[in-house]
Amino acid sequence: MKLYFTGTDSLMLIDYSMRKRKKRIYWWIFRRLIRIMEYFIEAHYCDSENIKDNLLAFGTKKQIVVMPDKLKHIHKFDKERHDKFTILFYLPKRLDMDFCKWLYGYDIFLKIKERLPDFHYLVVEGNSDMKYVYPFVDFYLRPNRHDGASRMRRECEIQDIPYYWTQKDPSVREAIKAIEDVAKSN
Repeated sequence: MKLYFTGTDSLMLIDYSMRKRKKRIYWWIFRRLIRIMEYFIEAHYCDSENIKDNLLAFGTKKQIVVMPDKLKHIHKFDKERHDKFTILFYLPKRLDMDFCKWLYGYDIFLKIKERLPDFHYLVVEGNSDMKYVYPFVDFYLRPNRHDGASRMRRECEIQDIPYYWTQKDPSVREAIKAIEDVAKSN
């Protein structure tokens, strides 16, 4: 048996204090199950080095293999003309939206949107067909507080879409500077 870890599940192995009280019991049980399953698995798989660091901090003794998720859009799309500089932001719909907003830096997004009102902002939740979105995007904003090997960020690299991405400690100032630098060059 093999276990595969991405972002939130690995974070919850080492710290679930930011979750609502009623969710904490779920993550406590999850951690106990992982401890038990450790005896029966061959290896842990994860999508990035920082996820591997979480598994090591949790105390796993099994081999950890870093293997990023497969990308959906591996071919570059032609850019479409559009009137305003367009910033893409990803916020998936989850049951615990307060945690999701914290994790994906929605507060950072709102501050940037307030300080840079002349740009066009596009929010996708994960069910969007990105082949219709990427051609209109000029910048990808992903101010995460914890992240693995983001597929959208990696697809933006293929699409030559500049981005601001963090795996922890996002900064409004740094994000705004990155956006303004790209907007000036367009």
